[in-house]
Amino acid sequence: MTPRKGNNKIQNLMTQFSYEHRKLDKRLTKIRKNADELAKMLDSLPAKKDGRKEK
Repeated sequence: MTPRKGNNKIQNLMTQFSYEHRKLDKRLTKIRKNADELAKMLDSLPAKKDGRKEK
């Protein structure tokens, strides 16, 4: 039994979709890492001395 013509197009679309989302996942991982580093740096800064409490 031979494969239908449309199967190759669907397979190519699915491959492209997974490739694009893999790249997106790598970018989001970098953003999360940078956000964690920024949060740690902000937490290490001294608190303001103007008498207001943090939320």
